[in-house]
Amino acid sequence: MYAASKTSSGFNQLMFLFASDSFNQFVLRLRYVRQYTEERQKQALRILGAQQQLSHQLDGLTQQRQRQKSLLTNQLVENRNLLGLKTEQDEVVQQLSQQEQGLRQELAERQQAVARLDDLIAQRVREEIARAAHAARLAAVAARRRAAHTAATRRRGASGAAVTHADEPAAATGQELTTKEDDSSANPESDAPEETVADRRASRVALTPETSVLSSNFAGNRGRLPWPVARGFLAQHFGRHPHPVLKHVTVDNRGVDIQTNEGEAVRSVFAGRVLTVAQVPGMNTIVMIQHGEYFTVYAKLRSVNVHEGEQVDARQAIGTAATDADGTTQVQFQVWRNSANLNPESWLGRK
Repeated sequence: MYAASKTSSGFNQLMFLFASDSFNQFVLRLRYVRQYTEERQKQALRILGAQQQLSHQLDGLTQQRQRQKSLLTNQLVENRNLLGLKTEQDEVVQQLSQQEQGLRQELAERQQAVARLDDLIAQRVREEIARAAHAARLAAVAARRRAAHTAATRRRGASGAAVTHADEPAAATGQELTTKEDDSSANPESDAPEETVADRRASRVALTPETSVLSSNFAGNRGRLPWPVARGFLAQHFGRHPHPVLKHVTVDNRGVDIQTNEGEAVRSVFAGRVLTVAQVPGMNTIVMIQHGEYFTVYAKLRSVNVHEGEQVDARQAIGTAATDADGTTQVQFQVWRNSANLNPESWLGRK
């Protein structure tokens, strides 16, 4: 290339041609110069093409390098973001773990409160069944004695006309016996035990004519009973269902939880007699009302304005709903028939 560049000028080519010894040599040298010139032009074109190709390749490599650099930058940013997300996720997991522990503790406390309420309800139902059985037995004893006294009176009346003065001592004796029967009839508990094993083993409330009518009326209003609060909605349904947050945990609700407004009045859903007013840890104040062989339970009350033994009417206010530490106001409502727990949702009317 160096030698070619030295002889590339037109003057050198002419000197080369005119220095020929003969015409034939001149022609050969001219042909050689032309071939040489063409070859150099072709070589120059090849070099130019190679330069352009290399330039394109260099541009492509530069662009590829820039893309790789951009991808690396994006990857570094993404790694930093992922690291930040992982840190946030770890914090969320830690918070959820703490919340799960709190929820499990809250669930355990609720289960304890439900167990205490169940024990109280079962105890009071057993006591009421035994009391009603004892009262029914005493009433039956009194009825039998009244019937015996009536029969004896009728017999004495029929034979009174035939009694003579000689029979006066016997009449006096009969009068004394009659007096004793009257005393026994007036106080049937005098020779009747307070409670028997049969009373304690009874499984149903013994109904009087009045409580039988009350029971029938209560049963006849199934699906039409008013709600225990004027405003509210079902926050938790009756029965067994999965916990809304904790996995593989099942909760058992004996009634329904009705969420309502703070300070909302709680009402009796039917006429009846207040059987129990008590404090249950975890359930605040509870009121239990008897409707014959049916019982309704109102738990989570802040205050109560009825007392045990009081007769209440339907829709009568018996207290106010309590609000917990989270600001949630709920009332738990239960329905029982003797010792059987019933689904309140099938008893309450539509809102």
